[in-house]
Amino acid sequence: MNNLRGGFRLRQRPFSETAFSFATAYPFLAGANLGHKGAYIGEDVYGGGAFVFDPWELYEAKVITGMSMILMGAVGSGKSTCAKSVVCRLVMLGRKALILADRKGEWDVVAQFLGGHTIKVGPGQPDRVNPLDEGIRPSVTPDGEPMTDLRWAAMVRARRLNLLQTIGEILLDRAVQGAEHTALSMALDLAVESAAPGVPTLPGFIEHLRQMSVSTDGSRSVAEAAERLLHAFSRCTQGDLKGMFDGETTANFDPELPIITVNTKALVGASKEARKIAYACTGSWAESMVTNSDSGQRLCVYEEGWDSVSDEASLTRMMEAWKLARDYNIFNVLIIHKLGDLDIAGDAGSKMAAMARSLLGDTTVKVIYRQETANLAVTERELGLTRAEREDVNRSAQGTGLWKVGPYRTVSVKNQRTTAEVPVFDTDAKMRSNRGGEAAA
Repeated sequence: MNNLRGGFRLRQRPFSETAFSFATAYPFLAGANLGHKGAYIGEDVYGGGAFVFDPWELYEAKVITGMSMILMGAVGSGKSTCAKSVVCRLVMLGRKALILADRKGEWDVVAQFLGGHTIKVGPGQPDRVNPLDEGIRPSVTPDGEPMTDLRWAAMVRARRLNLLQTIGEILLDRAVQGAEHTALSMALDLAVESAAPGVPTLPGFIEHLRQMSVSTDGSRSVAEAAERLLHAFSRCTQGDLKGMFDGETTANFDPELPIITVNTKALVGASKEARKIAYACTGSWAESMVTNSDSGQRLCVYEEGWDSVSDEASLTRMMEAWKLARDYNIFNVLIIHKLGDLDIAGDAGSKMAAMARSLLGDTTVKVIYRQETANLAVTERELGLTRAEREDVNRSAQGTGLWKVGPYRTVSVKNQRTTAEVPVFDTDAKMRSNRGGEAAA
């Protein structure tokens, strides 16, 4: 710049300022928060304020239109701590929680912390699950009418038949066909009648299949079908599944507990049939609980979601939970490492693959923690991330994730833990103990 006395150059005086002040001075640079109603999750990295979350409040405020969340992140990114923060703090606000298929057993300590219960399923475990349990009887029907004994009996029979068909298809490795449907329903009705006023069990059901297979009073095709089913179901009482599903339930399925976790760690080395049947049995019980209008608001967490989507029965049940979450008054949380985990469901173009992808389309809350470089492009494309959001995910520190809530809200959140929560949420404790106290990566 020049004047009559000569030339000189203006220079900007350097200064520093906090992100909080910048967010106030330049509000268009800071994303809108979600309000003050809900559980404290952490700090808004760019806005500087507290980030709180409650899906029921957000749905009521029309910020979100669905009641499901996908939480993804690479190993060690902090997604597990985020999930536990959301669950624990919402439970402390009066919600309930159900953790399905906890393959690592890391939610056991969370259940103990919240005064809940852990059910351990698998070979050699003390808990046994009876697939033919009635489930939890609601006070009203899905239509809001008083639940009568006749209506309840019909619902229980339908649920039992559906579960027996699922187990049969797992054991036969094919669909139940023709006369096998008749044999299933006849054997079930006889088992219920024989066990009355008690609860039927698989051994009783199998015994009636055996009697039908040698009977000369009825149809030969039904007898032959009963024999085929007998050979398949006998594995539940004599083979590698013995002791898991062949008696009355010993597990404590109490819907009034603040949290119930299903520990499937013992199934890691079991056969694929054992895992699928365990998921079918616990999933059927869970369905009877979450579809009960008396059970209140509940979070349903699918830990290690890649394992759940690889099983057709579990995936079908998940799809129903996603579609009817608002009617059931539940909030679903699917935890995966990357979007590619959904491809485990089946080959491209297959029915299973389409079902898994539909979960993503029906999810209105997406939380993205740090992704491996190879997975970033897929995440950006399928979630519609902007370039700035992609870079934010790419450089996220441990414990910081990008929350996309509804169609318009995006917030980068640094998860905060209390002193009491640190040992409860710490999934790396065993790794550190194996390395002499060194901090896990």
